[in-house]
Amino acid sequence: MSRKHSVRKDEIRLAPFIHTEKNAPYIYLTLIAAMVPCAIYAAFYYGLRAIILILFCMVTFTLSDMLLSHIAGRGGKGEYFDLSSASSGLMIALILPPDTTLVTALTAVLFASVVTKQIFGGPGSNLVNPAAAGVLFVCLVMPSSVKGYAEGGTEGWFMLRSLIFVSKTGEFHDYTNCSFPELITGNFPGMLGAACATCVLLGGLFLVMRGSIRLYAPIAYIVTLTVFFPLSNLLADGSSFGYDGFIAFMLSSGVVFVAVFMLGDLTTMPSRFTAGFFAGMVCAMLTLVMRAFVRPDVALLAPVLSVNFMSFVLDFLMKTISRRNLRSREVDLR
Repeated sequence: MSRKHSVRKDEIRLAPFIHTEKNAPYIYLTLIAAMVPCAIYAAFYYGLRAIILILFCMVTFTLSDMLLSHIAGRGGKGEYFDLSSASSGLMIALILPPDTTLVTALTAVLFASVVTKQIFGGPGSNLVNPAAAGVLFVCLVMPSSVKGYAEGGTEGWFMLRSLIFVSKTGEFHDYTNCSFPELITGNFPGMLGAACATCVLLGGLFLVMRGSIRLYAPIAYIVTLTVFFPLSNLLADGSSFGYDGFIAFMLSSGVVFVAVFMLGDLTTMPSRFTAGFFAGMVCAMLTLVMRAFVRPDVALLAPVLSVNFMSFVLDFLMKTISRRNLRSREVDLR
């Protein structure tokens, strides 16, 4: 006899996209803790401007979510203590250039909060990664304002001009001339907190230890990037087919950050092994093809949103196929 489960009006409700036994507060708290090494790197390398930008994104994202949830009547008791707003705000700051203005950061935050999160029902209901969507939006709509890939170091610790005025620093740098120690420690002009592969990997190890990441898509993503990188080189210049610049690409482009914090997400990525592995492969192939034709940041983030949109369909297909296989085995046994 089936028993109906009644849900109180003030009870926290999450959309069915989160397929895990862990609750929302635990997931987002561990995600924030995993990104702390990246935030420390950003503060050490870029100084006060990085700290202000990180706090600004986290606070404005939280305030936006709280205001919109109140307007929509979703302000139940404790609903926003799951820290999803703070984690998305932190992720936005970490994948922006260090010389990003507060206006640009606010635009990314509002797009992520309003369009990709609140319209779909709030925390846990978003179809795509809010941080990736917000930053990709400003890259496409305000490309001239996302060019502040400035040098770090002690000389720029107290430089705050870039928070108000659009930076005139170079848009992208040639990382092939960087040494391996520089690449692995993030000692080059790159994203605010995603440039240091060591810090990203430390965060990924923490997520694995806490069970807050699915490794299907990240592993497939990295393996596919490694195997098919020569084809990307061939598309880029039409002559070279090899692994020239492979190490620099893997450690400087932000793909490690994407693999750990976006493709391992429990909300927007497939929950089944086959679907997750396929999504990781598709994301990698799109990245390799797009990097030959569009800006590096667009080539990095657009494939993430593409596989996010595919996740529900992939999970549904894999679930349907597994059920049919189970039924066919039951018929054979009879």
